[in-house]
Amino acid sequence: MKYDYLLFDMDGMLVDTREGILKCARHALSVFGIEVEDLSSLTKFVGPPLRQSFMEFYGFSEEDAAKAVSIYRQRYSEKGQFECYVFQGVPEMLEALLEKGYRICIATSKLESYARTMLERLGIGKYFEKVIGATPDEAVSTKDQVIEEALKRMGITHRRMALMIGDRKHDVLGAKKCGLDSFGVYMGCAEPGEHEGAGATYIASSIEELKDVLLTF
Repeated sequence: MKYDYLLFDMDGMLVDTREGILKCARHALSVFGIEVEDLSSLTKFVGPPLRQSFMEFYGFSEEDAAKAVSIYRQRYSEKGQFECYVFQGVPEMLEALLEKGYRICIATSKLESYARTMLERLGIGKYFEKVIGATPDEAVSTKDQVIEEALKRMGITHRRMALMIGDRKHDVLGAKKCGLDSFGVYMGCAEPGEHEGAGATYIASSIEELKDVLLTF
């Protein structure tokens, strides 16, 4: 095989978490007096670290962004984490990848505790050797920090043997910063040309296409 390790993003890549993320983002913004009518306009929150999103998209200060993240996480804990489902074809893909001999883990900017709980509840936690995510204190939050933590905890010493797979440019850019190849998959949240612009090593437009390519490596 060309790669031994596959690092998968979670939100928007394996699990459609848009409903929960968008509703929690809208709730947090409303507390700051920002009312969002079109929920789909918040799709940009799927993928990037939350604090960064509030600052970049709405001009929040670091202090306000931290407050917004706390408000977001409160609703996510109560409701948002249940507003999701596994994309069609994902379990079959993961099963086939394990049969081929890949070692697979999750590398997500979502809080690690949420990610682990959600994957188990959705029935696909068994496919991952480890689940690596963000920490509550944000010591690990950006994509490159998550990837570095995944490399350490998976015992990956040869970075050319690991491939980062995700649905947003942050996955591609994080992989590049860490010296990994990347696979950008258009799952519905990325803008047209996003993966090409970010410099993804490989690009696919569906779970089925992703699986076919990974099985040929």
